[in-house]
Amino acid sequence: MNPSRIVITGIIASGKSTLCDILRQKGFLVIDADQVNKKLIKEGGKNYLAIKSDEVFAPAFDGEKLDKKKLAQLIFADKEKMDRLNELSHKNIIEEIDSIIDKSSRDKVFIEIPLFFQMKETFPCDKIILVTAKRDVQIQRLIKRDGISLTYAKKKIESQDELERMKENSDIIIDNSDGVDKLKEEIEKILDRGDF
Repeated sequence: MNPSRIVITGIIASGKSTLCDILRQKGFLVIDADQVNKKLIKEGGKNYLAIKSDEVFAPAFDGEKLDKKKLAQLIFADKEKMDRLNELSHKNIIEEIDSIIDKSSRDKVFIEIPLFFQMKETFPCDKIILVTAKRDVQIQRLIKRDGISLTYAKKKIESQDELERMKENSDIIIDNSDGVDKLKEEIEKILDRGDF
């Protein structure tokens, strides 16, 4: 049996993880691509080995230990290095997600992929849920969540500003500007309608 693959993506600080938590509480299987990558980037993991074998990323290693802060500095300072890292890691993340789905006996699987629209690799899915929030809500969430300044929060949001293209390519759009209770209500309505 091939379960329905429903991707959850969205803009920064929109509440994707909150939506995923609610779905988990309702008994759905939700796979988090970031958590999959954390497993793969541990020493000996596929992404660790891929990064270690590429001399471009040598400055991010202290001996055998991958320094994630150094890696972040490398990729955010150079778009080509970020693209290279994505090229090395995304295919392994997708393979691992596929493996988890193949072992599942569920009829629906939700997959949280924050950068779904930025991926070069194709990830077959049946539906795409886009989570959005008003800009002022995003800014406040980022400041609170990441402990950053207003200026930096605005820069982070601007760096990911592809919302219109994302909306055009999504099946379901959920505005999560009004908090958890409203989000729960919206999910109930969507479930009742059988939209996913």
